[in-house]
Amino acid sequence: MKNQWISLFSVNVLIFVLIYTASAKLLNFPYYVNSMRSQPLPSVLSLILTYLIPVLEGLLVYFLMARELRMVGLLGTGILLLLFTFYVGYIKISGLESTTCPCGGLFSSLDWDQHFYVNSALTVLAFFTYFYYKKW
Repeated sequence: MKNQWISLFSVNVLIFVLIYTASAKLLNFPYYVNSMRSQPLPSVLSLILTYLIPVLEGLLVYFLMARELRMVGLLGTGILLLLFTFYVGYIKISGLESTTCPCGGLFSSLDWDQHFYVNSALTVLAFFTYFYYKKW
């Protein structure tokens, strides 16, 4: 029973973060679009990601909430967070820290170091929960 609570708590944290970030992007869509345009990405890729990321976050929430799809949701969330973490690391390494973060909400107020630590922790949580859930 204890194992179940650990997994469900972790899944709920990930669901909350995904709902929060997707909602923050959509509720302040003009800011999000402008932030995405300022990213050091080709404009076509930036445009695609502007719409793809919130949709993907919503889809991952659905997968995490559906018990039969939870493993896919955990793996997908871990991969998405890992990509975000690599991107934040790239921003730090390349010296592009003046770029605004398109995350929205409280996450946009973090500096890039804080963002890297938060993303890293959430990435570890997602993969830990995936492997923990797989054993359970």
